[in-house]
Amino acid sequence: MPVFGDELKRLRQKKQVSTGQVAMAVGIPQSRYSEMEKGVRVASEGQIQRLEKYYEAEAGALAALMKKQWQDLMQAAAA
Repeated sequence: MPVFGDELKRLRQKKQVSTGQVAMAVGIPQSRYSEMEKGVRVASEGQIQRLEKYYEAEAGALAALMKKQWQDLMQAAAA
């Protein structure tokens, strides 16, 4: 389950902006941001920090979700 992507989408919808607007604001291609929301692209540490700043999220909150998503994937792969 793309926990990180779900939260990105929730934050974007709450702010009532498009994927293109977010992407432009944080300096990434719109396609890359859309892939992050869908859970098919991993965000870099710098991207996560810029997204946290853009969404005014608590520092480390999105990073923690990305870490959880990776842990869940690793556990599923090991099973």
